[in-house]
Amino acid sequence: MPELAPRHKIGLPVSSPVLIAGGAIGYGEAVHRGLDLSRFGAAVVGPISRRPLLGSPPPRLAETNGGMVLETGLQNRGVKSVLQKFARQWTRLGCPVVAQIVDNHRADAAVTAQRLYAVDGLMGLEILVDPQTTADELSALLQAIRWENDLPLWVKLPLERAAELAPLAVDADADALVIGQSIRGALINAAGMPVCGPIYGPLAFAPMLVALLDVVHLQVGVPVIACGGIHSVAQARQALNAGASAIQLDSLIWIEPGIALQIAEAMNKEQ
Repeated sequence: MPELAPRHKIGLPVSSPVLIAGGAIGYGEAVHRGLDLSRFGAAVVGPISRRPLLGSPPPRLAETNGGMVLETGLQNRGVKSVLQKFARQWTRLGCPVVAQIVDNHRADAAVTAQRLYAVDGLMGLEILVDPQTTADELSALLQAIRWENDLPLWVKLPLERAAELAPLAVDADADALVIGQSIRGALINAAGMPVCGPIYGPLAFAPMLVALLDVVHLQVGVPVIACGGIHSVAQARQALNAGASAIQLDSLIWIEPGIALQIAEAMNKEQ
């Protein structure tokens, strides 16, 4: 059984190394009928910010062979509304729930973390780090969250700066690192409009894997979770063999939830 917060006083043990990434099932309301969450180690719900975010203007999506560009702008209802509308579902999802905080100003992140304190069914937090954050800002952000909420804390790092920020996050008391904010790209959609945003799908796997290898090489002393482009059992094995303690599935959950279940079942048998 993987332990994804070994330095934390209560820890975050999971029954499977296969997790569901933030955004893949919304706040728990967007679970595909054929997706048995009890087969997964945990599900990240979100994004969640202090105040509602309208997100990016359209167009948001463009597709190509092997992937897509999707820019949501972290659209969400804000923490107050999320808790009112969805938190009651979290105890019934069938696996541990981790809430993804996307505030990157310490005051806002502190308020969001405080409102997520002692919510039934919530087992941990994940903070999505802005790619432009400085070392001091990262430390202050994590301290602000810790002050208001003592649940296990995962830090999701941008791929381009993962090796740079990983030791800083661990020094600031991160319980685990998620290597999974994809690199950005651009595509032209079916209407001929350019779309810029993070890359999803199998195309995202290779950039994620090189960032994962770089962080694992640092021997940071906390679990490392791989997220990005994992769309097959073979890719899941590669990420785990490269040193990840667990993996998160993102766009595969939308595209082919049956394959997501196959990956979970295969990795569960290999534990």
